[in-house]
Amino acid sequence: MPPRPPGATGGDLKEKGPVRIAVLASGNGTNLQAIMDACASGRIGGEVSLVVSSLGKAGSLERAVKAGIRAEALPLKDRPSPEAHDAALTELCRGADLVCLAGWMLKLGPKFLSAFKGRILNIHPALLPAFGGKGFYGMKVHEAVIAAGARLSGCTVHFVTEDYDSGPIIMQRSVPVFPDDTPASLAARVNGAELEAYPAAVSLFCDGLLELKDGRVLVKRAPADGRARRALVSLSDKTGAVDFARALAARGVEVVSTSGTYKLLKEAGLPVRPLESLTGFPEILDGRVKTLQPAVHGGILYRRDRAAHAEQLFRHGIEPIDIVAVNLYPFEKTAAKARAWSDELIEDIDIGGVALLRASAKNCASVTVLTDPADYPRVLDALDANAGKVPEALNRELAVKAFELTSSYDAAIAGKLGEEPLSCEFFPARLRTPLNKICDLRYGENPHQRAALYSRNPGLPFDKLAGKELSYNNILDAYGTWQAVSEFEVPACVIFKHVTPCGLGTGSNIREAFERAWNTDPLSAFGGIIAVNRTFDRGMAEFLAKRFVEVICAPDFDEEAVKLFARKPNLRLLKWEQLPKGRLLFRSLGDEVLISEDDEKLLGDKWEVPTVRKPAKAEEEALRLAWAACKYVRSNAIVLSDRHRTVAIGAGQMSRVDSVFMAGRKLGLYLKDNPRPEVMVMASDAFFPFPDALEEGAKLGATAVIQPGGSVKDAEVIAAADRLGVAMVLTGMRHFRH
Repeated sequence: MPPRPPGATGGDLKEKGPVRIAVLASGNGTNLQAIMDACASGRIGGEVSLVVSSLGKAGSLERAVKAGIRAEALPLKDRPSPEAHDAALTELCRGADLVCLAGWMLKLGPKFLSAFKGRILNIHPALLPAFGGKGFYGMKVHEAVIAAGARLSGCTVHFVTEDYDSGPIIMQRSVPVFPDDTPASLAARVNGAELEAYPAAVSLFCDGLLELKDGRVLVKRAPADGRARRALVSLSDKTGAVDFARALAARGVEVVSTSGTYKLLKEAGLPVRPLESLTGFPEILDGRVKTLQPAVHGGILYRRDRAAHAEQLFRHGIEPIDIVAVNLYPFEKTAAKARAWSDELIEDIDIGGVALLRASAKNCASVTVLTDPADYPRVLDALDANAGKVPEALNRELAVKAFELTSSYDAAIAGKLGEEPLSCEFFPARLRTPLNKICDLRYGENPHQRAALYSRNPGLPFDKLAGKELSYNNILDAYGTWQAVSEFEVPACVIFKHVTPCGLGTGSNIREAFERAWNTDPLSAFGGIIAVNRTFDRGMAEFLAKRFVEVICAPDFDEEAVKLFARKPNLRLLKWEQLPKGRLLFRSLGDEVLISEDDEKLLGDKWEVPTVRKPAKAEEEALRLAWAACKYVRSNAIVLSDRHRTVAIGAGQMSRVDSVFMAGRKLGLYLKDNPRPEVMVMASDAFFPFPDALEEGAKLGATAVIQPGGSVKDAEVIAAADRLGVAMVLTGMRHFRH
């Protein structure tokens, strides 16, 4: 390889291709490895082309061979004289643009010093000029530092001259000396500083940013071109992390990482830089403090359009960070199983991650913030399409997403910690409820209204197995019918139309329950939503093959049913899980929101029979079924049923007696195709304000009635029931549904 022109600077050299680096290393080679890693990541604009050891065997040589780099041993004893060794070393390194000493155990000869003048760097394990010169090397330096009672040590990168450790200093990194330090413990911390400082100094040389003037080193500021050059990747959810980091590295973006993410990327063989090398400070307090550093937040928050900001970063040696990929500790997952204020929960409150997201989002004019692995490909495509830059429009979109995440994260924390009441209020004065967007909907309740579906949870309580996308109205009906069918332990089927049941049936098996529910009102079942609380089987699927329904909800579907429904591509099949208890109901009024507990009770402790006649056993069975159905009917609600099915439903009328009239009409239609029930009862979701609705129900054939009671005219209603021979049950519990 031909030599470059003598006296050429790093910038001059780089213009002719990557700067060729020869490393003279006689020890284990940790600094060599740091330089090789920085070259591989693109942090150093050069390549290690040669490694030479003054020993026959050395860890540095093994590292070079493993990396596919030329490795040579050049012991002094193998040469007839120091002068011959000097000449051999000079010839061996011929063609190198830069020489880095990394534990080289011999003094360089005059020929070598002349050939590479101004192009030899060394790192010394102390803050020169203290503890430098002949005799100060390796562990001897740290022994001397401790013996002297020094409170501060560190490392120094300097140009090499004829005298030991006396060349112009490029940079230094300080390390505190603790009272209980041993030479070995101090050496370990100083080595950590070396692994950060040496690649940084080599990078400055290769970029042509070092200038020797009057025996001092001047560091020039690198020109900014807006390209993304450095990414901080610190992830709790590591989905896609390896592929994303590999893609960044391939685009010349240096990847800096922390803790588990760093370990993952390192084990994947990727060029990744530990965060400590950027901050010069280790993680402390069991990882509670790692990214909360000026070296991190300064690199993120500085405005690229302000010269004063750039000058401050330069003076403090802070490196810019252009991409931040962070997601947060899984607080909500922990909150689902951990008690409020428990140590487990508190330790999963992310501090540094939230700060990183907010800082990056605030400075989105220059910084790309990523919280979702689904956005990784978009950013990579943007880098490719825009010469290594991410457009500000995309950065703003991602910034909003980051602020949404931190907002919902804080709300989840406040909500969970607020479970242990700090006051007697069930509903707090300020309620923060994060909502996760599930999807956009085609339209809202009507085609001219836009709509979307959100959840307080990461996902939905059902999986859509087949069919086209759900509509706004489908979702309302699907939730209602699934809640209704979940009231029953026995096999049951419920059919909804416009958020109210039009048929409900139970049976000894699910097919019998389905047939009973369908036969209640087959006209209204057209285009309806069906729910069953057992596996939906082929027999029911065959029945529906030539009938139109919108959605079927079930805990499972057998394979034959799914295959049969494949002929109906628009039919949505929803496989549900049980809804959790303790949910809150939210109803928007525009800017105002009504919040209540869910109506999870069917009956309380009261089952009072105030009438002379008591319900027979068959009537009581029918009353319980009618009451369960009535709970899900829109008010004013009237249900007529036998022991196993509803036979007529009157819903949503402004007066209760009108709902009875509607139920009477539906009963007439039912009786055209079905025999009159042996037992028929009536349920009302709220009390009878007057006897008229009871009287009209008795005319239809209802022999027993169930209602909450509580009207000022209860006595008149009870007297009317006794006069008509109707048994009555008062539950003391109302089930309005608006």
